[in-house]
Amino acid sequence: WGTGSAEEFSGANPTPALYRFFELFDWESIPAARSLARRPDLTPPFKPHFEEKLWLALLWSPSLREVWETEVRGSHLRRAQELIPYGWIVDPTPLPPHAALPRLEVNSWGQVAAFSQKKRHLVLKVSGFSELAWGSRGVVIGHDISGEEWTAALERACEEFDSQPWILQEFREARMVEHPYYDPRTGAIETMRGRVRLCPYYFVDQDGRSRLGGCLAAIAPADKKKIHGMRDAILTVCVADG
Repeated sequence: WGTGSAEEFSGANPTPALYRFFELFDWESIPAARSLARRPDLTPPFKPHFEEKLWLALLWSPSLREVWETEVRGSHLRRAQELIPYGWIVDPTPLPPHAALPRLEVNSWGQVAAFSQKKRHLVLKVSGFSELAWGSRGVVIGHDISGEEWTAALERACEEFDSQPWILQEFREARMVEHPYYDPRTGAIETMRGRVRLCPYYFVDQDGRSRLGGCLAAIAPADKKKIHGMRDAILTVCVADG
């Protein structure tokens, strides 16, 4: 394997296989992006629909319930709903006076902005093609900030709906684990208690079949609510048991 600048890459490059290490939101600065998108040997491939967090909220849309029930096997749909927290698309379109946002039981995002800290067990996430959509840069945890910051974040999400949509989800705490790590300051093996982010890697072979290639675990300190993009964390591989 060799490395090179994506900005200087030529679409005519005869390299038999490529690994992409640039985010898709940056595609306009990559001259060869269109030719790269057509290459079957690019890992990870260009699949922009997987970068849209809107899917996480659309799964819970009442108007799409029949679509999901028709298109997705019942057991798979139930499992997805167990794993994906309930969510909403932050759409500023006014609701009729008699309507309410499901589960939030309020009529407007302005009322959500006025929630007390206890009721703000919610998380805002920017969706899709945004320079903030990685490393938790576009993540706002409601009960972890002041009321003024929460209001400003929701107002921004509403203002950017037409150009850069955001979603809101119920916040879930990740399970705590303990894991050993090497402390370079002391030269000793220490134990850290933290929250885990699992990142499975799937690869597609030449026959188009997908297989699990591995899984990376990132363990962030227990006092951190964001477990992606943390400066201090343990990175380790996972082994499937059974």
